[in-house]
Amino acid sequence: MKSWTCIEKCGACCKFDLNERDNIEEILSQEDIKLIKSMTDKDGWCKHLDKKNKRCSIYEKRPYFCRVDIFSKNFEEYLRKGDEFLIKCCKQHIKSIYGNRSNQMSSFKKKISN
Repeated sequence: MKSWTCIEKCGACCKFDLNERDNIEEILSQEDIKLIKSMTDKDGWCKHLDKKNKRCSIYEKRPYFCRVDIFSKNFEEYLRKGDEFLIKCCKQHIKSIYGNRSNQMSSFKKKISN
């Protein structure tokens, strides 16, 4: 079975449109939603992402919803399918931001196949 892992120089999860997430109010508190909105620039990217290097400038102090290992436990599908769910989510998100033939997608697929 493939294991989920984050890849360097991606940052796809740092572009987060609350309107594209079904039932997000059931998972995030109003305080969390307010924090996400305050962290999001007009272009939809987190203001703490170094866009050139695709690195988080607050990585060690990032909120819990930015920590996949913690946040994913809020989803029933993750509890049932584990890494399979995370891999599916990442592929969808990377594809929607960078495209299916992007360097990020190639890197992700290579990383999870090891």
